[in-house]
Amino acid sequence: MTASLRLLWFGAFAFFLSFFLLLAVLPLYARAVGVGDRAIGGVLGAFAFAAMLVRPWAGWAADRHGRRPLMLAGALVFAVASLAYSLAAGALGLLAVRLLHGCGMGLYPTAASAVVADLAPPARRGAVMGTFGAAANIAMALAPIAGLAVADRLGFVPLFQLAACVAVVALLLTQRLPEPARSRATIPFTPGALVSVEALVPSAVLFLVMLGYGALVTFLPIHARQQDVNPGLFFLVFALVVTAVRNYAGHLSDRFGRVTVAAAGLGLAAAALAALAVASDASSLMAAGVIYGAGFGALTTALLAWCVDVVDDANRGRAMGTYYTALELGIGLGSLGAGFGVEAVGFAPTFLGAAAATLTGAALALSRRPAR
Repeated sequence: MTASLRLLWFGAFAFFLSFFLLLAVLPLYARAVGVGDRAIGGVLGAFAFAAMLVRPWAGWAADRHGRRPLMLAGALVFAVASLAYSLAAGALGLLAVRLLHGCGMGLYPTAASAVVADLAPPARRGAVMGTFGAAANIAMALAPIAGLAVADRLGFVPLFQLAACVAVVALLLTQRLPEPARSRATIPFTPGALVSVEALVPSAVLFLVMLGYGALVTFLPIHARQQDVNPGLFFLVFALVVTAVRNYAGHLSDRFGRVTVAAAGLGLAAAALAALAVASDASSLMAAGVIYGAGFGALTTALLAWCVDVVDDANRGRAMGTYYTALELGIGLGSLGAGFGVEAVGFAPTFLGAAAATLTGAALALSRRPAR
């Protein structure tokens, strides 16, 4: 880890800490301001759709104009949006803030991942990307349970203010990050320039995974609270396991190939979603979190490195934009679809459907195995 990578790691940690402080609280806040279950899926899923719309442009702009300006803009948007939640009234107000917040997510991680790809040695790309990804996972381990505790003891508004302050820390750290030296792409801004064709297969696999993830992050907090279980326990265990396996999964993918590691992770993630369909207490929830964390850490590390492997250094931003667009589209559709699914057939069938989508991703990855 060079000095630049360390600085980037801590900036990304602060950025994702701001996000995950609100993750488990926002469904509860939406209910508190009078939003119904079906609307909760759409309103919270709007975050992912906004990020999805920004990602392709962010990938193109990162290649054309540089990584750092997009990261600064993303951190600033996060700070403003976190404060704006306290002003949201009803479904429409909350929807507007979610759209703004999602734009920040579309900017920062897209450019930050391109910086990691710029700085990582090709032979250790998977391992370095795994280490960078751990910043988000450690934030996920700490923040949801902390956010719930702050909201329970102090209320929603102090939590929103805390998230804004953490986003400002990410902004200050990013200001110190030098722009990586690299060749600049000269692709004009056209619809075709927004997508990396080479990265479509791993991105499509990720999309299928994120359908289940979107359902999970939207409705697991509500389901767990209905059974008198703290949903922060799941996110804590999940994030700790993802953090533990990411670097090792990156090493394995460098040695044995991206598809092998990704397919194994997809199988574990599908098994965990099926287990969540019948989980009814804290122990079963945490066990599912362990399995899902192991699978998720392996598959996302391998798929991200796969995207970078198939493009040249002048087009890494577009590859990251395509990858994260698929991620946000999957989360948004998964969140929206789960809102209808939970209302129509209940929690268990909805999560079994998410497990089936994840297994479909494993089949796609194995059928499109790239040359080593």
